Amino acid sequence: MMWALALLALGTVTLASGCGTSSSHTSGSVSSEVARGAALYRADGCDGRHSLNGTRLAGPSWRALAGSKVALSDGRTVTADGDYLSRHIVEPNAMTIRGYTAGIMGQSIEGLDLKARPQDVRALVAFIESQR
Repeated sequence: MMWALALLALGTVTLASGCGTSSSHTSGSVSSEVARGAALYRADGCDGRHSLNGTRLAGPSWRALAGSKVALSDGRTVTADGDYLSRHIVEPNAMTIRGYTAGIMGQSIEGLDLKARPQDVRALVAFIESQR
């Protein structure tokens, strides 16, 4: 009986402190993924084409991009969710945003082989999503 009370008390303390919960683990994973995405933003040259402050460069600003409605050059409007962002990173010529020149991003990133780097793509998406 004593061990059961001790186990119950330990479980209560663990839950109250947030240790062992998926949200605590997820938060740490997300923040490290965002940091990795920020490093890739600079290392892969995204910072020369996408601002973080709303300024228009060769590509759209990443500020408030995630979750927004994006008008494409083919007349469709899509939501810039994780699926859209991931696809656009690995297939940039598949969906050109209205008002931007088609093919520029594809030429800029062709040597990066992002299709073969899914963890980096996820990190970049996490970083973009953090710019809300």
